[in-house]
Amino acid sequence: MQEVLRKLGGGAIAQATLDRVRASGAKASLSLVYKVIAGTSTRQDIADAFLSVAEEEAARRRQVEQRARQLVAEA
Repeated sequence: MQEVLRKLGGGAIAQATLDRVRASGAKASLSLVYKVIAGTSTRQDIADAFLSVAEEEAARRRQVEQRARQLVAEA
C-alpha cells in the first residue's frame, strides 16, 4: 500500500481515507491511517477505505488523461 500512496501523491489520499473512515462513524487519526498503510496496524476498515479512495483517484486521473488526449486530437 505504501507504493500506491507514493504513486498517487500521498497526503491528499491519506486525508481522504481518514475522512471516509470518520464518515462511516469509526474513530481514527491520520497517524493511524499511515500506520495501516505502512503495515504496522491491521485495521481492515481503514485498509479497505484507503484502497477504495486510491482506486477512485486512479480512475479520476485516467479519465482526466483521456479527456486531455481527446482535446489534443480535436485541436
